[in-house]
Amino acid sequence: MRIIEGSPQEIVEYERLADRTSQTSATADAVPSPEIAEPDAADETAALTGAAPLPAADHVALMKYIYGRAGKNHERTVQTERFIKRLLEQENVVVAFGRSSRTSDGLADYLMIRDNGPQRYGAAAYLRPSNGGLTVRLGPDDLEGLGLDEQDGRIQRRNVAPSDPYKINCPLTDDEAAGLAFTLLGAALDIVRRE
Repeated sequence: MRIIEGSPQEIVEYERLADRTSQTSATADAVPSPEIAEPDAADETAALTGAAPLPAADHVALMKYIYGRAGKNHERTVQTERFIKRLLEQENVVVAFGRSSRTSDGLADYLMIRDNGPQRYGAAAYLRPSNGGLTVRLGPDDLEGLGLDEQDGRIQRRNVAPSDPYKINCPLTDDEAAGLAFTLLGAALDIVRRE
């Protein structure tokens, strides 16, 4: 695993030049239209992928971020750390730090979780260590398709505009909720990969 720094366009260009992408040359040079591009995609900075073991220096940076943002809630911190470690075991998942000009370290309060393939839709989910909240790119219809009950207390429906694709929250409150969150994230990644 490596940390890659740069704007999304610089990272795409680097991957294209390094012949790491599976895109054709026509799609590799295409920039997503503003209608499709996710607003937070431009705030992305360093990325962590699960394609190789996590080097010690990257692990330290990630844990410093999680523990620095999670506050004093030990359970939330542990659940967030376990969830990210489990994600990094996946081959085609990227975890990226968000960027913010309002913080001293330049990092936002969320981690972006996305597929390692072409970026047509941005993140499949956002994870905020400060509250252990996972916001997933799913809606109530997707829950029904998974055989999940929207009334499940571990699932929270967000009060957002109908056009907002991130309609579901699943806080990492305990092991069961983290398992459900992993299932929801897997479904969101499957949808993004199919579309």
